[in-house]
Amino acid sequence: MGLPDIIIEFSKKAVTAIQNGSIGIVGIMLKDAKNKGAMVLRSVDEIPTGDSAFSAENTAYIERAFIGSPSKVIIYTMDTTAESYDEATKYFATQKVNYIVGAPDLTTEEATKLATWVKGIRKNSVRRPVAVLPKTAGDSRGVINFEVVNSSATNKIEVGEKQYTEAEYCSRIAGLLAGLDLRVSATYKPLTEVTAIPLVDSDEEVDTAIDAGKLTLYNDGERVVIARGVNSLTTVTEVETADLQKIKINAIQDQIEGDIYSTINKSYIGNYSNSYDNKCLLITAIKGYLRGLEATEGGKGWLKADSSTMEINVAKQKQYLESIGVDTSEMDEQAIKEANTGSHVFLKGTISILDAIEDVDIFINKD
Repeated sequence: MGLPDIIIEFSKKAVTAIQNGSIGIVGIMLKDAKNKGAMVLRSVDEIPTGDSAFSAENTAYIERAFIGSPSKVIIYTMDTTAESYDEATKYFATQKVNYIVGAPDLTTEEATKLATWVKGIRKNSVRRPVAVLPKTAGDSRGVINFEVVNSSATNKIEVGEKQYTEAEYCSRIAGLLAGLDLRVSATYKPLTEVTAIPLVDSDEEVDTAIDAGKLTLYNDGERVVIARGVNSLTTVTEVETADLQKIKINAIQDQIEGDIYSTINKSYIGNYSNSYDNKCLLITAIKGYLRGLEATEGGKGWLKADSSTMEINVAKQKQYLESIGVDTSEMDEQAIKEANTGSHVFLKGTISILDAIEDVDIFINKD
């Protein structure tokens, strides 16, 4: 019955958002002699074996992604002679993935190109992939710079008797992140299979790495964990704010942006007259979606309770009206809200994304 369908769609999106946020999607770009093209795997049991098997190295790389329990792993395989990842990036530009990685033998040059590609995708489309790359200072919330402090060609991540580079372990990190519920962070999440990492002289070395935008590992004396769930963003602005350095915060914002974009494009644009009443119904739909993500009874716990707002952006609407020659000097705020804005809809809102408990300061007074 017309526009209220949008409200139903947003309600559906609120449910879908929790499912997608809890167990996300990993994209893997490989070079292999087998299984050219795209493949979707939903469990480790679906990894090809026998005559169709990937190389032993690539098979193990895919298996590590599934340790973290992502909802699925999308693989795009190129020929071993491929000189670039262009074929794979062209494919993944059309796919929804939460985290994406290159091959286990990814070079520094290739990682830098992938960082540039993912930043371009995030800037120029509604897709929000995040690349997990080895030793790549992307200065972007779309790039996770995975680097273990003091790692080298002879001092690597140890799993029993085997040693791995950061490039070989990017799929493990991506799978762990994709499998996290968005109410929690990656900070101090254990990699239970890792038996040792390069030694550090002091915790300050780890602190320095974190401050430099590196997702690194830390041995807390009992286990090896992710030191702090951060991405590579180091240059903070009014848009790229400090809280977006946290992988958890960024993931929630990405999810919300994606849900709102896709629903408006699918259910609203071109389908309804741009009247004031229809604008109000769209506002109601978005508000309902956001409130479904709040930390309230029946909510999802991503946003602070009662923090979400959405309304017509009066300042922008007034600016638009004046740009097309409308005299607004005699118009009050309500008149500006109800004015004809052609095909344009100007909205603004607020949300407050909840972080996870990570820094605790307790004072105990003894009698």
